[in-house]
Amino acid sequence: MAMLYPFVGMDPYLEAPAIWPDFHERVSVELSGELNESLPPPYYAIVEKRTELGIIFEAGATRHIVPDTLVVRPPISPVSALEGGVMVADQPRIEIAQGVQLRAQTEPFFHPFVEIRDAAHGHKLVTLIEIVSPSNKRAGPDRRAYEAKQREVLESDAHMIELDLLRAGRRLLPYPELDEAVYRFACDYLVVLNRSNLRQDTWIDYTLYPIDVREILPVIPVPLGQGDSDVALDLQTVAQRAYRRGPYLRAIDYTQPPPEPAFSPEKVEWINARLRAVKLRV
Repeated sequence: MAMLYPFVGMDPYLEAPAIWPDFHERVSVELSGELNESLPPPYYAIVEKRTELGIIFEAGATRHIVPDTLVVRPPISPVSALEGGVMVADQPRIEIAQGVQLRAQTEPFFHPFVEIRDAAHGHKLVTLIEIVSPSNKRAGPDRRAYEAKQREVLESDAHMIELDLLRAGRRLLPYPELDEAVYRFACDYLVVLNRSNLRQDTWIDYTLYPIDVREILPVIPVPLGQGDSDVALDLQTVAQRAYRRGPYLRAIDYTQPPPEPAFSPEKVEWINARLRAVKLRV
């Protein structure tokens, strides 16, 4: 192996549909562990999960983000009802035709996220940290469920941090002003922080962290209860630890281009140079 982590920031190869679910889960665990080493009592971080279907609506059709496994049983060949091109009998048949037996594995998968709670106040939710999944960013039931949860938190007194480490799909920004600002940034990845004390009847404040694939992931503040100082969270450390403990150097073919959407020529050149530097490309 050339090294334990090939990129200076986010590894874009982790965005592949077959890779992302495992990385998503590992990042959640590492993020929770990192917070529990730095959170002051009585705060603590836990990993929670909700079910997702992985179903998206695209180009007028429904499909799964990660294709399901199909098990097919071919039909038993029936006895021909024709002899020399002439029907043997003219009475209606009653024998049921043999169909093709097919089983689709459509079990939902789990979307992990991190909650910071306050043990001194009935384990109250203080901060929610969401890690966006691919089906959250495309039209379908998982996006609707995410947006409903987003509205619920924004109407509560809990802080919210959203980590979007995926380039594909439409970002989960609830206000046009945020969409316009992020569009101008032209960033690859994005962290969105909303503090509960910066929500009023007619306005709401956000802190945005736009991230280029060539940049190190930021250290972000994690807000806690009123009167308590923020805790620093190093996203680069979290990503690297999740990577090192995962199967990614074995599972990813770094000789291939990164997953869609395509990068600009300048970024492709940078990615190729980086992979050559760590001996994952010739």
